[in-house]
Amino acid sequence: MSRPVIVCVDDEIAVLDSLRRELSEAFEDHCEIETALGGKDAIALVQDLVEDHCDLSVIIADYLMPDIKGDEVLHQVHQLSPQTLKIMLTGQANVDGISNAINTAQLYHYIAKPWQPEDLQLTVREALNSYQQEQKILEYQQNLERKVQERTQELTQTLNTLKTTQAELIQAEKMAALGQLVAGVAHEINTPVGNALLAASVLNNETDSLTQVYDQGALKRSTLTSYLQTAQDSSDLILQNLQGAAALIQNFKQVAVDQTSHEQREFEIIPYIESVLTNLEPKLKQTCHTVAVTGDAALKTISYPGALSQIVTNLVMNSLLHAYEPGQAGYLRFEVTQHRDRIIIEYSDDGCGIPTEYQQKIFEPFFTTGRDQGGSGLGLHIVHNLVTQTLEGILRCESEVALGTRFILDLPLTLVGERAYARG
Repeated sequence: MSRPVIVCVDDEIAVLDSLRRELSEAFEDHCEIETALGGKDAIALVQDLVEDHCDLSVIIADYLMPDIKGDEVLHQVHQLSPQTLKIMLTGQANVDGISNAINTAQLYHYIAKPWQPEDLQLTVREALNSYQQEQKILEYQQNLERKVQERTQELTQTLNTLKTTQAELIQAEKMAALGQLVAGVAHEINTPVGNALLAASVLNNETDSLTQVYDQGALKRSTLTSYLQTAQDSSDLILQNLQGAAALIQNFKQVAVDQTSHEQREFEIIPYIESVLTNLEPKLKQTCHTVAVTGDAALKTISYPGALSQIVTNLVMNSLLHAYEPGQAGYLRFEVTQHRDRIIIEYSDDGCGIPTEYQQKIFEPFFTTGRDQGGSGLGLHIVHNLVTQTLEGILRCESEVALGTRFILDLPLTLVGERAYARG
């Protein structure tokens, strides 16, 4: 690091020699002392020092010089090196000259001629100390700004990573819910398909037996009558079970398409909620709970059915996971009403309720009290985002410990215009 530089400016060589000698006695060990004969030489010298990145700490300039007055010299130096401290040395400066130097060059001090060496040295020492302190503060500020920028960049990168991770986790949560529906529907379809397969097998065996009897020429009316009755019963059983399986598949297909298409359409609210609950039936059958849907079954809306499907699924799964002890019987209810141009969907359970200290956190991502039971803390966060962003509604939660929890969804009857389906 270069040593501090002190520049002395005067139009008299004797004065410059005196300044150099007196300043050298006090500062030669740790400062460079330069001199300039007149204002023009001073400005040229300062330009060279600045270009060489020298540490120009203090400049002492006489006021009355034939080429350029001291206040103008200090003004130009200030333009070249604002941090340099400026001292005016003269016995002939008027008030205007000093004021001009203060206003245009931020004059640090004024020394009258003739001066005492001790006073000169003390003034320069104070100026050097002040300059060094200012430089330390400036360096600290620059370091602090650099660290703040670096930290801000790190935090921004971390935030972007967290947002990406959160979006991926939320998408994984949605796909997991859809996967549960797939598994549940597959389980439900097994029963009617199995019954249909059994009936078809019985009918096939009876047909083989009838064929053998016919080929042997021993076919009797009673045998044919018995076969026809078996065929009728088997056909009825096959048809009934295949129709049930087809209804389950169609119901699941509609819900699954809604969850992935992200398109608006008109639909009846209560029948749609019931269709979603049908897909949740395998989960509900493992519990002792009762689920009810009440309201005007003909009430329609133009909205995103896929978003409503995810909301219903997550609310019910949240109750199953958090509201009840194993084996406990509960009552879950969806109540749908219309108020002017708004749809009010109230979902409630009579479970354990949510403690007051948790109620402000339940919609935060990753907040859960049931992580040891497989909770991800994303279910209600997804519900909140879907209600407030995708469906442009309002979501409130009311809960009392030991009495239960109620979620109120206040939604527009008709969404205005097509908009992007919020995926988070």
